[in-house]
Amino acid sequence: MKYGVLSDIHGNLEAFNAALKRLKAEGAQQYLFCGDLIGYGPDPEKCVQKYQKMAEEGLIVGVLGNHDAIFTHPELRQFFNFDALKALDWTEKHLSAKSLRCISFLPDTIKGENFTLTHGSPADPIKEYFVSCEQYHSLYQKWAGQVMFVGHTHLPFYMEGDENVCHVSVQHQESYVNFHSALRYVVNPGSVGKPRDNDTRASFGLWDSDTNTFHFMRQSYDFTKTQEKMRAAGFAPFLIDSLALGM
Repeated sequence: MKYGVLSDIHGNLEAFNAALKRLKAEGAQQYLFCGDLIGYGPDPEKCVQKYQKMAEEGLIVGVLGNHDAIFTHPELRQFFNFDALKALDWTEKHLSAKSLRCISFLPDTIKGENFTLTHGSPADPIKEYFVSCEQYHSLYQKWAGQVMFVGHTHLPFYMEGDENVCHVSVQHQESYVNFHSALRYVVNPGSVGKPRDNDTRASFGLWDSDTNTFHFMRQSYDFTKTQEKMRAAGFAPFLIDSLALGM
């Protein structure tokens, strides 16, 4: 099975469409989503509707991100900066009741055939950033399957190892990783809608469970259209400019 792996779409419809188009062309049959459909971007309703349609067709499963969770867990507000909170407040006003329910009640973890899907980490699926080999080892027994897909950091990378050894590799360009049967992996596909590695292109990946390979992908899209919508909605200049900087 070929799985498109997506994370951190953040209301960016242009990037979401570009990623799905590329993944479909590469043969994706199903999709795994690592959280944060909304926040930062100007098209939360359309992004959630697209996700809902795919879910109803049995094409995608996904988990709750910290931005998705804020409407039912207001205590999370303390972890967001001022501009992010303003964007989320705007987002809440531009989501239908159906879409609010959809994103707010996504599961925080999904265990599939030989994989686990979560936004942050098995210890704290919503808030914790999975970034170190220390976490890899301390949480080794807390996730199921050979591969765990995470999001939250907006940085594409993978960890490879076993109970004693761990190696981290950040992926700055498109690349392929062969998964060895004796090892386990943590994979972050990066962010579709708001990359933070100084690259403006949408970041995502394709997991082939038959060949046990992962393809880190980047796809250009017209982020100026997204910026125009953000300006019209009164988003903070930093959030608008960040799309042109890959920040």
